[in-house]
Amino acid sequence: SGKMSAFRHPQSTPLRSQPDFAMKAPKPPDRPLVPYMRYSGKCGPKVRAENPDAQLWDIGKIIGQMWRDISDADKAVYQHEYEIEKVEYEKAFKAYQNSHAYQQYVKREQKANEKSSRSRMEVGGVVIQPVDEEDAGNELSCRTSKLPVRPLLTSCCDGHSNGCGSKTVWICCENKLNHLSAHQSKLEEELVKLEEIHREKKRQIEKGSEEFAENLKRVCEEKPQLDEAKYAELLEEMKGKLLEAYKSIKRSKMRSMQDSPLNAKRSLKKLLCWQNW
Repeated sequence: SGKMSAFRHPQSTPLRSQPDFAMKAPKPPDRPLVPYMRYSGKCGPKVRAENPDAQLWDIGKIIGQMWRDISDADKAVYQHEYEIEKVEYEKAFKAYQNSHAYQQYVKREQKANEKSSRSRMEVGGVVIQPVDEEDAGNELSCRTSKLPVRPLLTSCCDGHSNGCGSKTVWICCENKLNHLSAHQSKLEEELVKLEEIHREKKRQIEKGSEEFAENLKRVCEEKPQLDEAKYAELLEEMKGKLLEAYKSIKRSKMRSMQDSPLNAKRSLKKLLCWQNW
C-alpha cells in the first residue's frame, strides 16, 4: 500500500477496499437446480454412506457414472421437474426486477456511479474502483482459479519481510509439481479402469441382448401351429379313439354276458341304456 500511495494524487478519492453494504441489491430468487444436480443431491447421501473413506472427487465420479447409467426415462423425470421450476423462476425473477426494492437499488447505484464519475473528473488522480456487486460470480471464479497457486506460494515463503527465497520457491514448486503429476497419473489410471469396466459392461449387455433375441426367435419358430385344418384333423383323431374305446367296451360286455348267464339280463340292460345315451 505504501508503493501504491506514491502514485496517487494527494487529493484523490480514498481507495474503497470493502463493498458498500448500503448499495447491496436485494436477494434475488434462487435459480432452479439442473437435472444432474437434482440427481446428485438425491443420491449423494447414499453414496457417501456406502463409501465413507472416499474423497469428494471420487464421490463426484461415482455419482456421475450413476447418472450416465440411468435410463433416459429416469433422466426425463428430473428434466421435467427442472423445466417446471424454471418457468416459476422466470416469473419470480421478472417480479423481482419490477419490485420497488430492486428499482430503488438501481436508482441508488446510478446516482453513486454519476457522483463517483464527477468526483474523478474534478479531482483527478489514479483511483482503483471496487468490483461491482453484480460481478460477484466472476470474482468468485477468479478467486477459485487462484486457489491452487496461493498455498503453493505461501508455503514457499521463508517468513522474512523481504519475500521468498528463489531457491526455496523453486524447490517447493518442484515438489508441488511432482505431487500434482502423481495425482494426475492416479486419476488417469482410475479413468482407464472405469472406461474398461464400462466397455466390459457394454459387451455383456450386447451379448445378453443377442442371446435373448436368438432364444426368442427359436421359441417363436418352435411353438406349435394350430389352424383350422390341424384342428379338424385332431378332432377326427379323437373321434376315432372314442369310437374304438366304445367298441372295446361293447365287446367286453358281450363276453361278460356270455360268461355269466345270471348277469346277462342286467348287463344287457346297462349296455342298451348306455348305447341309447
